[in-house]
Formats: sequence, C-alpha cells, structure tokens
Amino acid sequence: RKFVIANARVENCAIIFCNDGFCHMCGYSRAEIMQKPCTCNFLYGPDTKRLAIAQMAQALLGSEERKVEINLYRKD
Repeated sequence: RKFVIANARVENCAIIFCNDGFCHMCGYSRAEIMQKPCTCNFLYGPDTKRLAIAQMAQALLGSEERKVEINLYRKD
C-alpha cells in the first residue's frame, strides 16, 4: 500500500506521514514530502485536470468519502 496521513487541523492539511511505498512511487524522499499539502500539488503536471484538482480540494473540505481520478507525476 501507498499512503499519506495529513493533519486536517492545520492550514493546507499538511502531510504528517508518508510510507515508503508512497515515497518510492512518487520519487520524493520522506523529508521532501513532509509538511506539503495533502492535495499533493507538488505532483501536478501538464495532464492534471483543473476539475480533478477542484474536486479533490472540495472533498477534503467535507466529511464525505469521494472518488476522484487525477493524473499525478513522479519527481523524475
């Protein structure tokens, strides 16, 4: 499994933990990922759709589960 854990009580829902699988998948070290927004905007690229970004941000504001398909990119 690949995952991040974020703190919803701070601005931008900062990432407070990411596992090794997530680091390997995205090409960033844990130190580079910590305290970044949980929307993972550092993984956005040319094919990341604005609508998907907005849907993900809206889902994080609410308390309901939501499925969002989004293209994210590796560091390299």
